[in-house]
Amino acid sequence: MTQIDIQLPDGFGTIAEYAAEIKRAFAKYSSFPNMHIVDFFVTGFWQQLPDDWQEYLEQVEVTGLVAMASTGQVDASAPESLRSYVKDMFRLRLNYQGPLIAAAAADSEQGELWYFLEGMNPKKRVEVQLLSQLVSTVAKESQCSLVVDVGAGQGYLSRVLAYSSYSLPVLAIDSSPKQQRGAESMQRRTIKRLQGSRAAQHGFKWEAGRAQQLQHTVMHVGLDRTGELAATAHSRAAGGRWMLCGLHACGDLSSAVLKTFVESDAAAVAVVPCCYNHISETRQGTAAGFPLSREMHGIRLGQNALKTACQATSRWDSCPEATLAAFRRNHFRALLHYLMVAHGQVAPDAMAPAVGKVTNTELQAAKVSVDASSDEIAFTTYVLAALTKLNHAWRPTAEQCVECYREHGTGLQQIAAAWTLKSLAGPLVECMLVVDRAMYLAEHCRGSGRVSAFALFDPVTSPRNVVLVAQRGDNA
Repeated sequence: MTQIDIQLPDGFGTIAEYAAEIKRAFAKYSSFPNMHIVDFFVTGFWQQLPDDWQEYLEQVEVTGLVAMASTGQVDASAPESLRSYVKDMFRLRLNYQGPLIAAAAADSEQGELWYFLEGMNPKKRVEVQLLSQLVSTVAKESQCSLVVDVGAGQGYLSRVLAYSSYSLPVLAIDSSPKQQRGAESMQRRTIKRLQGSRAAQHGFKWEAGRAQQLQHTVMHVGLDRTGELAATAHSRAAGGRWMLCGLHACGDLSSAVLKTFVESDAAAVAVVPCCYNHISETRQGTAAGFPLSREMHGIRLGQNALKTACQATSRWDSCPEATLAAFRRNHFRALLHYLMVAHGQVAPDAMAPAVGKVTNTELQAAKVSVDASSDEIAFTTYVLAALTKLNHAWRPTAEQCVECYREHGTGLQQIAAAWTLKSLAGPLVECMLVVDRAMYLAEHCRGSGRVSAFALFDPVTSPRNVVLVAQRGDNA
């Protein structure tokens, strides 16, 4: 019987009970994670909220919204149903506590990791150090003679696993030939450092043939293309046990890695997923990244909810200026869509064109002179810059832009409140994804195996910090 190690919130005895409750909560509150902020004014989302919610949220300062999203603090004067929503969103969050992993060394530049720092920012250094430690532990416990790093990119994790004291044979796989060439180039420079005098002074002995510990292969891995990965890994392991790993495997790639584990003779897997917005959902029986488990069969989250799972409200209180800037960007983007619909440039029920980030350079190029407030001028400038970025032929007059902004004078406050309500549901959606994947692994982890999910990184610096680990039992 496969054991699932996930620390559930208080009040839940089994993961099945917890799964049932988060499904119920998602069904009840799905309008929040599925709200598309760009459609805010067009669909009249604010008017769909209860009157007492509107009245209360229009009075809450930004600091109050940040506290609500990041810590669950809600004033006692808030409507009971609103306080219940916030309470549920925090009550149902997984604790993600798991095995103790040694903290990343503060003096990494002086230790072994120094030889592998090329190209890594501080965030990546910590992630590579912690995941490599975990993978080494899992590989040892599962008696693996080969680690397959899927979505290896520039090979940061692969090189640490292969050439540090972990000394694990590694097959690094990426779909991009360019990434492979970059990884191989850095691999050669890393080997040169490890063969140098500094490494020798630190007692590092480079052994002949060690360069072959790390091999690179270009391969496309997808939900419908896991067989080649499994066959290649099985062949490279040459009869030995092998495991899969991945650091921030994007969207469906993380699901494909787990699917490869389930359908192969891999002994273990350790993967940190990311980019939930790129996860596909089941349509007409096609292979998809969600749901994977029997428990979540029939559940559909929706693209907007998957995007909501990417929100990192834990960072809001530590980055107040960035949070306010995000509110303002959402406000301008929603107003632009409303303006385009109002002037017949986009149908009300059509998908809004993707603008992306409008840079300062683009804003500077579109800057206009108009007799209006600074906020009205900023919005007018944004509209012209965004339409230029879209290569759209239509250009509203400055007066039309200012009129649109004035029509929704309290729009920024409403957008900020709505974005808070939406983002509060992000962890719930992420929990549904984590539980789905953990239960899928448990359903197919043959023998007396073990499945766990826990936070490996600091959520403030690395919001996508949950690692999924599965190990088959000895009798698998």
